Amino acid sequence: MIKLPVWIKRKENGLISSDKIEAWRQEVEERPASAPMIIDFISRRLKDLTQRNEELLAENIALRSGHKVEEYESRIANLEYQLDLLKRQFSGAASILEAAQTVVQESTVPSLLLYNSSGQVLRLEFEMEGITSGIEIARLARVLSEEGQAPPRILVASAKEELLFTFDSGRTQTMPVQALPLNKPEGLQWEGAFLVEPRGLEELAVVTTVGRMTLYDLCIQVSRRGYVKKLQESFFETCVANGYVGTGVKLATDETCSLVLCKSDDLFVMVSQEGATWCMESKQLPFTIEEVLRLGPIDHIVTAFTARPESTLLVITQNGKVLQREMSWLTPAVSFKARGQFIISQARREAGIRVIGAAIALEQDVGIALHRDGKLSIHRMSDLFTSGSLGEETVDLVDFMILTSK
Repeated sequence: MIKLPVWIKRKENGLISSDKIEAWRQEVEERPASAPMIIDFISRRLKDLTQRNEELLAENIALRSGHKVEEYESRIANLEYQLDLLKRQFSGAASILEAAQTVVQESTVPSLLLYNSSGQVLRLEFEMEGITSGIEIARLARVLSEEGQAPPRILVASAKEELLFTFDSGRTQTMPVQALPLNKPEGLQWEGAFLVEPRGLEELAVVTTVGRMTLYDLCIQVSRRGYVKKLQESFFETCVANGYVGTGVKLATDETCSLVLCKSDDLFVMVSQEGATWCMESKQLPFTIEEVLRLGPIDHIVTAFTARPESTLLVITQNGKVLQREMSWLTPAVSFKARGQFIISQARREAGIRVIGAAIALEQDVGIALHRDGKLSIHRMSDLFTSGSLGEETVDLVDFMILTSK
């Protein structure tokens, strides 16, 4: 049996040098029987080196063609974007304590945004201290900016937040809240709105706050017809950086209506206009676009959110009625394409009662209501829990948004 020399036993990582060639030649001269083994060793080594050379050549071609450079530039741009978000969140504070104090200070003066499918956005600020439930905080001169347009929607956000504008084409655009001009609450008009301009035949589908997206595990994209897909947070970050999140739909008549940031163990909830509610743990939702809630032919999703165990499900109808359910009422679905639980009876649905807003609420939360006549009213949840209504004069609501205390 031929005994291999030490130099051939150990793993060779370097190139084939003249010293190694000389050592092999001497080995063959002294022990000719080792020649086949040395040739086999050299063959394997040459094969490894050839493979590595091809890899380096491919990488060099990628660098020269700009593909690798584009990838690195994309990563750098994404990191710079995240850093910019953090700077805005903490206002350049010198310490974590100062940053936390700044965030708390800003949260007492939130921004109220009104936006429509044409990309028009109105922003105003309102004080939370000493509010009286049911008072008018602003008035929109005209609810619809053009004939046949979908009703506008409300969003409440901190002044330090980052907004993600998502169009029905799947294209997205980011913008800090503070970049939007501040409007006066008296006589709000679409003519004075800021325009996040659609391209071609695009329409603005939804506006979401994403300033703290890195704190979450997932982003759930929801369509009006009950289709859902989830994106890992890291992938969602890339989508935001690239300005495209996808349409999230399978039907030509469908479009995205919500983007919900959540933890993987959160309970994800959807509520439709006819009062169908559906929930499931976020981690069980599909990565591909799937119909998870089967809706009636003219029904559509109104809102989607995550549930908190210590809170109450609050549903607002277009006539200002407040429906409440304990969290135990929500039964997680065990499969997709279910009909859901109806919070409105069939008789009331047939009578034309429809849901215009829903959320998980605590007594210390407040809500903002947009009325058909343009009035924007503010309401304490504790009062709504007690009265069960936004007020006797409420006859036609367009949207309702809850500003949570957590």
